[in-house]
Amino acid sequence: MQPPAQQQPLCLQTQGREFIELLGKSYVLHMLFFMSHNDGPVRFNHLRREIGITATTLSRRLDEMIRQGLVTREVFAEVPARVEYDLSEKGRTLGPILKSVFEWVGSNDFEGASE
Repeated sequence: MQPPAQQQPLCLQTQGREFIELLGKSYVLHMLFFMSHNDGPVRFNHLRREIGITATTLSRRLDEMIRQGLVTREVFAEVPARVEYDLSEKGRTLGPILKSVFEWVGSNDFEGASE
């Protein structure tokens, strides 16, 4: 007789796994960190310059973060068009969790771990 199948945690199921994979993509943690320490919304080019990311990659990451509900996008009817990005309430609740992860990484030795 086999033991009962253990229910996988949500982070290993499809929705959760997509979110975890997003966190592992290039620049996502940089973007979340910058946006959480910025007072108010930020414009695309300001974010691009501050992080040092290409426009294409930034656009893709912002779209992914919007789909996950971490970032909001507001378009203003102006000429030229003005678009601002900000952390959503869901994105803001992630801040203390990431802070704990960053502190944990800082207090542990990962030198040579990628070899």
